[in-house]
Amino acid sequence: MVARLRYLVPAVLAAAAFSVPAANAGLISGLLGGNCPTGGSQVFAPWQDYASYLLAPNGGLELGTTSWSVSGGASVVSGNEPFLPTGTHSLSLPSGSSTLSPVVCLGQNQLFIRMFGKDAGGTDRGLHVQVVWYGLLNKVLGISDFATYGPGSQWSPTSKLSSSGGLQVPLLPILGSTSARVMLTPLGSGSKWQIDDLYIDPCIGRNG
Repeated sequence: MVARLRYLVPAVLAAAAFSVPAANAGLISGLLGGNCPTGGSQVFAPWQDYASYLLAPNGGLELGTTSWSVSGGASVVSGNEPFLPTGTHSLSLPSGSSTLSPVVCLGQNQLFIRMFGKDAGGTDRGLHVQVVWYGLLNKVLGISDFATYGPGSQWSPTSKLSSSGGLQVPLLPILGSTSARVMLTPLGSGSKWQIDDLYIDPCIGRNG
């Protein structure tokens, strides 16, 4: 799926009531230099994805909402995705909620995100995935639209093979920025979304 890029003035993002947490502000400046982490492990190999991924900072929600921004009733709850022994918590996203992930490093060599999600019995219209890009002084450069995960599925990895419509999302670098946050927003009413274990592929193309 090809992303559609929308440039936004800072006031538009401010209307969403999100700000950069203090714990993330320093990371933005550091990542803009292109100093993305490397390494990782083949956590999605059971689903025939042999790329290596790194868990995003607090990507498993085991530190609560530390470094995440949440609104509209989004909260950390008990219950982990069942595939990886990474913890005991996940993020609940009811209808009307939204969340921004911790700052992650994305760019020409850090091109994919992936996570686990479920919306068992949900009657909403899916979970919309966007990426907010940051520049110098934590200024928002723009927001990229990527995918909407289909509702009504049990725990599964977001995958281009997923019947729920989840994708390995190609992330297009904006004006040289590598500093970004993933925005997740359930659409419509009746959302029972939970997400867990946000991963970044720091070496796409080397491991497949």
